[in-house]
Amino acid sequence: MAAARRAGRAAVRGLASARRATAKAAQSPAAQSLRARIRTARRELVKKGRAVVPYLARSAGAKLTAGAVGALAAVPGFLLKTLAAGGGAVLRWLHLAPRTGRPWGAHFLTWGPKAARAVHRRLMRRAKSKYTEATRPDVALRFPQPGRPFAGALTAPGGAHFGGDLVSVFKRETEGVREAYARYEPPMMLAVAAEYWGLPEGLTSTAEAVRQLAVNTADKYPADARMADLVAQVYALIHRAAQKAAEVGPLFAKVHEHDLRRYEEPRNGEHMWNILERRQDGSFGQRQPSQFVAVCQDIAHVYARYEPGHMKQVAAEYEGIPDGIENIAAAVNLLQVRSNDHYPVDKAVVDAIADIHTLLMQAASAAQELMPNFRRLHAPDISRHEAPRNGEEGEAMWDA
Repeated sequence: MAAARRAGRAAVRGLASARRATAKAAQSPAAQSLRARIRTARRELVKKGRAVVPYLARSAGAKLTAGAVGALAAVPGFLLKTLAAGGGAVLRWLHLAPRTGRPWGAHFLTWGPKAARAVHRRLMRRAKSKYTEATRPDVALRFPQPGRPFAGALTAPGGAHFGGDLVSVFKRETEGVREAYARYEPPMMLAVAAEYWGLPEGLTSTAEAVRQLAVNTADKYPADARMADLVAQVYALIHRAAQKAAEVGPLFAKVHEHDLRRYEEPRNGEHMWNILERRQDGSFGQRQPSQFVAVCQDIAHVYARYEPGHMKQVAAEYEGIPDGIENIAAAVNLLQVRSNDHYPVDKAVVDAIADIHTLLMQAASAAQELMPNFRRLHAPDISRHEAPRNGEEGEAMWDA
């Protein structure tokens, strides 16, 4: 009987130990990171599921609309083809036109297909833009000041996760860029042209801040060398976007050569070709500075002077890089949407800006791996803060 009781108590103690081990494993940084990734994946899947139905509806609507427009455009084309063919037959009968060669008015029959393709491309571009916007990862719109608690930060037992109670300087500065650019409305096309020409400089300023973080990680911070390599990879992707952005200005100048010549080499009474009345302030002859460059310049300047005093602040920077890049991508996407829907520019320019946005989102995706890798490479160091042995005072005895 006593042996049975001892066996029972041993079983209870074993079960309790197993429960404690399970609870400890569930509270570990790796488990928390896995749960965060699962939640993020679920949110993204739900967003894509909600966005795919409107996208399919817009796609079907684009095809129907394109077909209808093509059919309408084909009617006058067929009539003109008939008239041209009849006129050609009369001229041939009178020996006033050659009897060989391309049938008269054949090009009128291309009106319908051309109109259908143009409408379909425009509507599909708009549908894809809306789908991309609907599935874009969420970016908070307002952030507290650096060093202040971040509402909504993930918490671990006994306090916030390492660096999660601080706000990234990079994220704060880029959020300012996004908000300032959303308020900016270019007054004229020369101001829009300045935005296209300023894209590479603005993105270079953003990339410089990330490059500075990579250098500091390698030279100043007590961090694993592999973290510097990962940050450098993110910098390389932003740099690629800046290089791609350098193609937008020349492309704009090429496809709008005639429009720009009205400003650069105006003829006498050039304003008589204006759609509206002549600008009273005479600003049609003045080049405007790029607002995108103006709001992005401070990112590199502020980051060059920033000196974190604790690795929690460095961790906050790693965690804030993805959202910061997405803020810059949002500003570029805004320029793309306005170029497509409001500005009188060639669609080739819109497509070039879309390529830049894609590269920036690739950089943001790569930056998502910074914080998980930081936690993995520095798990023992982070554990001292998130799960101090015998309290913070006891753990502090290991401080260097």
